[in-house]
Amino acid sequence: MNKERESYNSLPVAVTIGGQTNGKEAVSDVLWDKDLLTVPWACRGLGIPPDSLRVFMALAFVRNGKLFGSLLFHDGYAEKDVWWTLYTVHPLWCCRRFLKKAFRAAFVDLNCQRIGLLVRADNTRSLQLVRRLGFQEEGRLRHLCADKTDCLAFSMLKEECRWL
Repeated sequence: MNKERESYNSLPVAVTIGGQTNGKEAVSDVLWDKDLLTVPWACRGLGIPPDSLRVFMALAFVRNGKLFGSLLFHDGYAEKDVWWTLYTVHPLWCCRRFLKKAFRAAFVDLNCQRIGLLVRADNTRSLQLVRRLGFQEEGRLRHLCADKTDCLAFSMLKEECRWL
């Protein structure tokens, strides 16, 4: 993990999980999850073990003091590559403000050249969304999920991003 990625662990955040707060007042709907409190919650919702991803930073989506989503940033294959895993329980997470913050974090702050993500082949709403955001399909991973559902691999290069 490079020093730029490690520096995100020092950013302040207020996250509410299950009615408990980490003691700071929420100042925004899109917050840095400094302590990675949302990782177990998101992984549980996705049905994957929390230790299956090497998460180094996360964004939390909080509205009215309630957590409703998390974007996990985890290691890719090179220093200029990052993978995203998203879990949300409400469609309000997807707003211009969040998208700009998420893409800026990856492409400007972390200086990545590529964002990768996987989407279940049967998740039509997510497939439509990632394509609308500008991600390009790279291939199919057959029977990747525990229930033998295929996943589609997507990526976006820095020069393709219209959210900066």
